[in-house]
Amino acid sequence: MQENIYNNNYFFVDESGDTTFYNRKGQWIVGNENGASKILLMGFIRTTEPEFLRKKLNELKIEILNDEYLKDIPSMSKTRIAFHAKDDCPEVRYKVFTLLKDLPFSCNIVVARKTEHVFKKFNGNTQALYDSLITNLFKNILHLSNNNYIYIATRGSKKRQAPLE
Repeated sequence: MQENIYNNNYFFVDESGDTTFYNRKGQWIVGNENGASKILLMGFIRTTEPEFLRKKLNELKIEILNDEYLKDIPSMSKTRIAFHAKDDCPEVRYKVFTLLKDLPFSCNIVVARKTEHVFKKFNGNTQALYDSLITNLFKNILHLSNNNYIYIATRGSKKRQAPLE
């Protein structure tokens, strides 16, 4: 077992995709147009310098919001609140990705392919699938630090701290 190599680790966890397999009528909708995603990603960024990351991202946000070319683009109303690749225009995504490549963080991601086999493996309990991904995401990670601070994005109205506790 490795010794603790960090004093403090900060994890920011979120998912991409959803846990939906069937619609309300019980029809398989994974991969269908207007259906559900084919995969569910669970990931985190890990850093020892969260305030530095926040400072740099806030500085970029101010720069973008004051940019003469970008400031009147309709998606800026969402960018004003937070960056989000799905909602931001290509110019904003480019600026964010350019900044990210030089920031002190690492990233881990686990992927679940949404097949009927996976649905049945978890007895149709999509919360169990979600919890399993969280568990696998942090496997062999938490012992690397003396202190772990984990922030999990809320999913619907439920906070996802319970699987880690």
